[in-house]
Amino acid sequence: MDNKLEGIEPARVMKYFGKICSIPHGSYHTDEISDYIVSFAKEHDLDYTQDASGNVIIFKKGSEGCKDAAPLMMQGHMDMVLEKNDGVDKDLEKEPIDVKTDGTYLFADGTTLGGDDGIAVAMMLAGLDDDSLVHPPLECVFTVNEEVGLLGMNTLDVSNLKAKRMLNLDSESEGVLTVGCAGGTEVHIHLPIEKKKNYGNLLTITIGSLKGGHSGEDINKGRANANVLMARLLDRISRKVDVCLADISGGTKDNAIARSATAKILVDDGIKKSALEEQVEKFRQLAKNEYQETDPDITIEFAWESRNKKGIDTLSRKDTHRVIHFLFVLPDGMLKMDPTRPGFPRTSENLGIIAMAKDDLAVTYLCRSNVNSERKYIVNQLKCLSAMVGAGVLTRGSYPAWEYHGETAFQKLAEKVYEESTGLTPRIEVTHGGLECGIMAGKIEGLECISAGPDMSGIHTPDEKLSIPSTQKLWKFVTALLEACAKE
Repeated sequence: MDNKLEGIEPARVMKYFGKICSIPHGSYHTDEISDYIVSFAKEHDLDYTQDASGNVIIFKKGSEGCKDAAPLMMQGHMDMVLEKNDGVDKDLEKEPIDVKTDGTYLFADGTTLGGDDGIAVAMMLAGLDDDSLVHPPLECVFTVNEEVGLLGMNTLDVSNLKAKRMLNLDSESEGVLTVGCAGGTEVHIHLPIEKKKNYGNLLTITIGSLKGGHSGEDINKGRANANVLMARLLDRISRKVDVCLADISGGTKDNAIARSATAKILVDDGIKKSALEEQVEKFRQLAKNEYQETDPDITIEFAWESRNKKGIDTLSRKDTHRVIHFLFVLPDGMLKMDPTRPGFPRTSENLGIIAMAKDDLAVTYLCRSNVNSERKYIVNQLKCLSAMVGAGVLTRGSYPAWEYHGETAFQKLAEKVYEESTGLTPRIEVTHGGLECGIMAGKIEGLECISAGPDMSGIHTPDEKLSIPSTQKLWKFVTALLEACAKE
């Protein structure tokens, strides 16, 4: 166990969470953790399957006297979102997470922690490892690449699964049992561009220190998106001064609200630098005023580079206006609230990534809705908008909404057990985040699902924190639910 986690209960869960953090496991880089889970199964003499994608299923017979009970499926994903603060010198694809604690929370040193969804993996391994638990036959499903479109769950072969009840452990709020989620679609827009050699003074603008957040759970909190702010600033500048765009980039994940963005623009020697600096300064004050409550630390900085004799590749002025205007009108954020639950998002889109290459401007969205038809509608809107400027669109990673259709017997049992084991009466909620329950329910007819998790904050950002007391309560619930299912 990571010595920072020694002495923290539940000890067996923390042991495995520390091990998970020691193995790099970002999305698309899950082979090592997948193989570790297989080695765990072999070491504990448990039946398992591992498919070509890296998904792993481990089977454990019911405890003594419970071998004929109805099986229970537990599920979580192996991959995590890799994000780090500016200045953090760590290759998260190759180096372990440096876990820290203040006694109340677990967090990382300037990076995401991976509590989403490492705590689920740790709890499943802890449950499989503990022969003192009373439990029904268990089917523990570990999926890959959830954070990039639920890709592992989409390819999962469920032919060996017999359970008709599933406990997903990918939620982030204590006292909540989740019974529905949004569906999502990644939208990749590609606008052909052409750069040519140009001369002048280069201005680099950087927007940073935004709070960011999860594009599902935090999209209704009014936080700034650095990509949106950069488009607004460039539009403001281009209306006052003739400029040529050399580069623009912002955001790193489609499912995270962009925390920073950078743009490089070229201006003729004859244009006064002060004219641009004035626009940047005015916009800085404007942005600070608009986001004083949600993003008080926002920074907008600029730096000049003198004329480069070799020239710089830029767009023409005409194409600069075309690109800036396109970025300026792109939608972002909340589109519709749930009319039955005040303050709850129903449909949204996140302008997650902007990247420019020599001949291509790439824009990546994650569109979400708790109503499948509305998600398809906003995806088609983006396709139409892109077509107007000659951009192509690709979609991938689509997953359906897990729509709530009323209380089930498993939900009733889970509510009862949650209250008895934690002392809390659980709230029944539907999340705007994406969960794998909807796909699994589509694969297994009659499957009853619920999702639970401990308190976590700052998901998908370096501010991520996992509550230790809440994790302890969740473990009490999980072990009590296993026993209740075994004795039914």
